[in-house]
Formats: sequence, structure tokens, C-alpha cells
Amino acid sequence: MEAKQSTISIFMFPWLAHGHISPYLELAKKLSTRNFKIYLCSTAVNLTSIKRKLSEKYSNSIQLIELHVPPSPDLPPPYPTTKHLPPLLMPTSKAFDSLEPNFSPPQNPQTKPPHL
Repeated sequence: MEAKQSTISIFMFPWLAHGHISPYLELAKKLSTRNFKIYLCSTAVNLTSIKRKLSEKYSNSIQLIELHVPPSPDLPPPYPTTKHLPPLLMPTSKAFDSLEPNFSPPQNPQTKPPHL
């Protein structure tokens, strides 16, 4: 009788600065080879920059989740990340903190809900 290997789900929340997303993607790739299901959560600006680095090989094990950051008076629209912002406008921690009350994990009827 074959033992079924269970999959552990991991949510990854890289800092909303543009340079943090690529190292998280590389870690997600390594974890996915060890039977982890990865949900890589970030803003559309950051996810767009890594989509081309995510080959078909990882399509079942790494899912990109777009976070919708509420507008902030401290960040000019449409910049919920530090990409293209001058250093004096880097209060992304406030934008990241504003996600907490609105976040709910993605639900897929084919899989068990991930552990948070």
C-alpha cells in the first residue's frame, strides 16, 4: 500500500519593496520541490515583475496571490510598493499594515484550506 504524502501550504508575504519579491520566489521554488504548496502574496506591480520567472514547472505548486492595498494618503496612487518612489516617499509599512483587516486566504474547493 502506498502512503499518500501530505502537502503543507505556506503563505509568503515579502515586504512590499520591489527588491524583496525575487528572493522569495527563489525560496518558493526550492520549497515547492519538497512538496510544499506556496502562495506568494504581493501587489500587482511586484507580481508582474516575477511572472516571467515562474515556469510551467511550478504552476501546480506556486500560486501568485495579488494583494489589493487600500489607498493611503502617504503614498501617491498607484504606488502600493516602493518601486518608482523617491526615498522620501517610502512609508510602505503603513500600506502593508492596512492589509490585515481585509485579508482572507484564497479558497480552492479542490484543496484543503491552508494553515495560517
